[in-house]
Amino acid sequence: MAQRSHFFQTLVVTFVTLLPLVSWGHTLTVSSEPDSLRWSDIVQLYEGRLGERYQGGGKQPGGFDCSGLLYWIYGQMDQTLPASSRGYAHEGKLIARDSIRVGDFMLFSGRNASEIGHVGLCVGHDSTGIYMLHSATHSGVLIENWVGQAYYERRYLGARRLFYYRP
Repeated sequence: MAQRSHFFQTLVVTFVTLLPLVSWGHTLTVSSEPDSLRWSDIVQLYEGRLGERYQGGGKQPGGFDCSGLLYWIYGQMDQTLPASSRGYAHEGKLIARDSIRVGDFMLFSGRNASEIGHVGLCVGHDSTGIYMLHSATHSGVLIENWVGQAYYERRYLGARRLFYYRP
């Protein structure tokens, strides 16, 4: 059973990782800005963290919380992100839900419904959903489709675009 689960997880990760680069290449904005990031570098960094355990306040390999995971990944690219999910409230550009694309940050409320308490990174989307890289208390670092999940639908607060990516 564990082998089947690992195979399925590997298949999903491969699909979600490669599809944005192949099928949705047009959704990536190629920027001539010197601070644009290479999406393939981001993918390489997060692939190595999948399955890592959740740790409240964790910002390094061995245990991450949601903002700590993104803080660490982008820190490896010499980018400074907020150290807490609330710090994303006014970063970058506000994006409509139907305009979310690979690389955008999605914000969700936590225990307090009016306050940002969780952040995830869009790593893919299709007609069935939006795939988010995040670290969750119940499963650690993972990629999951949050669309249609009551927990995330109720808590969705918005999306922000902080970077433009090269393929």
